[in-house]
Amino acid sequence: MEATVREGQAPAVVVALQPGERMTAEAGAMMFVTGDISMEVEMPGGLAGGLKRKLLAGESLFLTRYEAKSAGAVGITGPFPGSIRQHELDGEIICERHAYLGHFGDVEIESAFAQKLGMGLHGGGEGFFLQRLKGNGTVWLHAGGDFLDFDLVPGQRLIIDTGCMVMIEPTVKYEVKLQGGVAKSLFGGEGLFLVHMTGPGHVTLQTLPFSRTARRVLAAAGGGRDEAGIGGLLGSILE
Repeated sequence: MEATVREGQAPAVVVALQPGERMTAEAGAMMFVTGDISMEVEMPGGLAGGLKRKLLAGESLFLTRYEAKSAGAVGITGPFPGSIRQHELDGEIICERHAYLGHFGDVEIESAFAQKLGMGLHGGGEGFFLQRLKGNGTVWLHAGGDFLDFDLVPGQRLIIDTGCMVMIEPTVKYEVKLQGGVAKSLFGGEGLFLVHMTGPGHVTLQTLPFSRTARRVLAAAGGGRDEAGIGGLLGSILE
């Protein structure tokens, strides 16, 4: 397998496969296939696993598996403009629900359950749902905007917007907390919930979550709400 990330405002990954090699991608990520490559839809973990992905992570029930009968290539891309990164997995990572794009190798995908009360609630209009990737292989991650990385030392804290997370190592402790003070929630513009992370471990963020752009477009068109106002507060509670 040889993969090339084609950089740009809407990047893609072109994966060259040799006969007998297989790769897996998120449903709907395919841009093109060339050569004698078969495509099969699979449900990781069976029906129970697929339902967990759908209900807990908000993702499709299915993944698409590509297998090369002869040399060929598969092109996959993210659902919105941003960045793509190749990550060599050897163990485990936890990523945001839209971050996983595809993989090559022995990788298991499952929903990551909340560590603390409040996980999975909508914070600031951005659902905080996680997936756990385990095994050995190559993983392609997608982000809105650019990637921003932190290597936290033991005890170092990082507070982030729920929508800005892409990936963390399992050594990082994370907890969703309600912002303190009514004024902050009403007028701070950052939503009701923030994620508090504590090192050690690596954290990768995205600079422009797609939902943030979508909310601004809706607001400009007269169909959205002001997240920093009282309407935003009540909307976050009701979501």
